[in-house]
Amino acid sequence: MKKLAILALTGALASTLVGAEMRSWTDSQGRKVNAEMVGVQDGKILLKLETGKTVPFPIANLSPADQEFLRGNAPLDTATAAKQIDDLVLNKLKTSYAEIRKNWEAAKVGSKSKEELEFLVKMTWPTERTTDEQFLRRIYLDVAGRIPTYAETTAFLNSRDANKRARLIDQLLESDAFTSNFFNFLSDLFRIREGISMNDSRGLKVGAYADWMKDQIRANRPWDEWVRDLLTAQGFYWDNPATGYMLTDQGMPLCNLSNNFTVFAGTEITCAQCHDHPFEEVFQMDFFKMAAFFGGTNLRSGGNTPEAKAAVDALRGYEAKWKEENAKADRVPRFPQDLQDILRAYQYSVADGKEGKVQLPHDYKYDDAKPSEWVSPSTYFGSEVDLEKYENPRQAFATWLTAKDHPRFTINIVNRLWKQCFGLGQIEPVYNIPGHLDGQAQNVELVKYLEQLMKDLNYDLKGFLRVIYNTETYQREANHHSPTMAQIDQGEYHFPSPVLRRMSAEQMWDSLVSLSTETPEMMSNRMLEAYRDYMHTDWSTVAYEDLIKKKRDEFRALGSVTGGGSDMMMMGGGGGGRRVDDLLVRASERRLPEGVNHMMYAFGQSDKLIIENANRVGSVPQVMFLLNGDLTNRTMVRPDIYVTKNAKAAKSQAEGSTVVYLSILNRKPNTAELMEAKKLVTKNPTTGEEDYSDLIWALLNSREFMFVQ
Repeated sequence: MKKLAILALTGALASTLVGAEMRSWTDSQGRKVNAEMVGVQDGKILLKLETGKTVPFPIANLSPADQEFLRGNAPLDTATAAKQIDDLVLNKLKTSYAEIRKNWEAAKVGSKSKEELEFLVKMTWPTERTTDEQFLRRIYLDVAGRIPTYAETTAFLNSRDANKRARLIDQLLESDAFTSNFFNFLSDLFRIREGISMNDSRGLKVGAYADWMKDQIRANRPWDEWVRDLLTAQGFYWDNPATGYMLTDQGMPLCNLSNNFTVFAGTEITCAQCHDHPFEEVFQMDFFKMAAFFGGTNLRSGGNTPEAKAAVDALRGYEAKWKEENAKADRVPRFPQDLQDILRAYQYSVADGKEGKVQLPHDYKYDDAKPSEWVSPSTYFGSEVDLEKYENPRQAFATWLTAKDHPRFTINIVNRLWKQCFGLGQIEPVYNIPGHLDGQAQNVELVKYLEQLMKDLNYDLKGFLRVIYNTETYQREANHHSPTMAQIDQGEYHFPSPVLRRMSAEQMWDSLVSLSTETPEMMSNRMLEAYRDYMHTDWSTVAYEDLIKKKRDEFRALGSVTGGGSDMMMMGGGGGGRRVDDLLVRASERRLPEGVNHMMYAFGQSDKLIIENANRVGSVPQVMFLLNGDLTNRTMVRPDIYVTKNAKAAKSQAEGSTVVYLSILNRKPNTAELMEAKKLVTKNPTTGEEDYSDLIWALLNSREFMFVQ
């Protein structure tokens, strides 16, 4: 681990440094020199001596104390860290290949046939480096969550900048497209959905939580700080949308604990809720002691605040008037549902007591406690927690969970991010990291390095992803030989390249958006500030007539996205809706999740009820959507769609067909494909214009379009 920490520092470019001041440096033999650090390059620190001369000195030969100083003060060089990852991958592949060759020679007496061994060889042999076209398409899908637009495609492919891949990675990581795509990942992980709570509290507008999440992504908040905010957030939801995480499991505190471990520690402890875990060292008593950290948390404390009481009193008064006005009706209609939703919303406010305790089940059967006995908070692994140091037990839990020395917190996030980049985690399944890594992680040394790298970056997620995307391992062609479940389970797949993947539902939809407009991120559905202002309304000053009509309309319009896949939809925010083209709105700005009739549902979008419940499995409805649906047969071939306008602006049919290929597959067609395209492009007998609709339809239905290669 010491060697890995040193390697993480090497190769940083000379620049302005925190430690750029004269200080005493000591080598491993105790010799000292006064010098100023001016940079780090190729595994050596650049020291400017008192004489003014700059000399390189190997980092590995510095004293442990000075190496630690460097870790906190020297900038990390992306290229060097990426090279270290590549070396660790290649070393593991070489070792694996040598073992396979040895078994191959003894195949007659071995447990595997020569055919099986030949397949394994292909799984350990690095693929070729991606072409610019392949890299462009993959990096956009993985970072931006969509294919590049025609303009973005031609700009990259025509660039002669030798460093254009690294520049594009930097550009995309700082873009709104990355925010949109990373939010899709988190909304699946955190189950961000309409109504927030699994009990569907419709008065809580999901847009506020979504906006808060996107703000954290844009600001590149360190992951550990971010998680602590989610686990400790207090107050009304509209004032502090981070409370949305806790409110998601409102009424299910034990499930919330299980979900905390699954999401933030990659550990599955649900079994221990009912009995001792059969496969891990987690006892039922451990589970309830951990649950006790949240025993004093009240998710429905809003009714105790003066503001909420005033709002509820005013709204109840309007409800009484409603009933009075309708008293003569044969059947008194219920107070409008949306006004009831607003009433209930004021109940939800997160607060904590000083103590946290939970009660064991009435049928607790183990001899370390009695049934229904109350237990206090305590951790069952990692460091001990001193509750006296914290304002409440929930803060103690959050600090314990996100500490750098926590055995699973850092590994969990690097494993999940690795899967986002490569299609498969170093440890599978990602939600159940075992107590030991040997025999489970595909490359133990690499996992340890990635863990240390994340710590050295102080949980900078963009910085971590920047390193991964710059590796040669990531930039190789996708491996079409998918690993078997047995290989994954036994830790025998060592990532010669990313695996071949289908697009996610959101990637598919957002790619259609990029074919529809030159500015896919143009439409934002932000509503946090408008929602907050609305919920701070002084209801006692609102006229009854305004409440029944105007204020209800305003509430319904907040963050509303409707349309269900039609050509036109309504977008709301700031108190009013506006009609926009459906295909101009990215998945992150739409309903969470979409309804059962929407294309994204058919393509496996998560229902947000279960952690990471999305799937990329092919199905008949998907085929029907693309072959026969309005989306590909009517909407995507409209003459005003971006891809069609660009094709029609070309000087010839061949150039127009090339534009369509560059727009949809992000590469130029070969000669044979141009000949086939010529058969699909017809001329309008009235206008004389080329009609590219059949070619667009054909490429959208191709496997090449649907896969991340």
